[in-house]
Amino acid sequence: MIDNVWIVLAGLAAGLAAGLAIDAAARWYARYSDDSIGRPVAANARWAAALTTIAGGAVSAAALAWAPGDLLAFTLLLGWLLLALAVIDLKTFLLPDILNAGVLLLGALMVGMTRADAWVMHVAGAAIGYGLLWAVETAYRRLRGHDGLGRGDAKLLGALGMWVGALGLAPVLLIASLSGLVAALVLAWKDGRGVSGKSAVAFGPWIALGGFAVWLMQQAGAPLP
Repeated sequence: MIDNVWIVLAGLAAGLAAGLAIDAAARWYARYSDDSIGRPVAANARWAAALTTIAGGAVSAAALAWAPGDLLAFTLLLGWLLLALAVIDLKTFLLPDILNAGVLLLGALMVGMTRADAWVMHVAGAAIGYGLLWAVETAYRRLRGHDGLGRGDAKLLGALGMWVGALGLAPVLLIASLSGLVAALVLAWKDGRGVSGKSAVAFGPWIALGGFAVWLMQQAGAPLP
């Protein structure tokens, strides 16, 4: 935890600025992506920008509170990358490969610099995370005849597996599934409709939330769910 007030203030300011920049980049991506099939969660762009800006500050606050000093920069970059992925997925139902790759490569750099002796568990986490959701995606498509998960979800879980290791994947999926279910129920209630197997719900934001939460809990030494 960082207790220098000037570092904390600078970190929070950087987080707010990052959130504002992420919102602008996500709106640009949603506007110019030919494959975009989604819509902004908030009809009011100002509210969307405000929420994303606050989320950027929240990422900084969480990192400053729970990440050790030698992992602070890694944690901040991870959080902002995940926020960018979450916002883009909410707007477009897409998870850009370049951002997923950024999470994976940053995680590999983190492992190489801070825990090289545990690289096997982290690489296994990446492989298992990707393979698990790839298998679910493939099985669902064959059984139901339409997509239930996107390939980007598998790539994101694999990238986060590099951070949390193989043993961290279960709590990531638990948090992602529960928060995603709550989000689906809230959206269904808001739109006045029921939840069905064909309801379109972005899962990437909740994988991102689960991954960042588990990473922070691991650094703080908190018990995992």
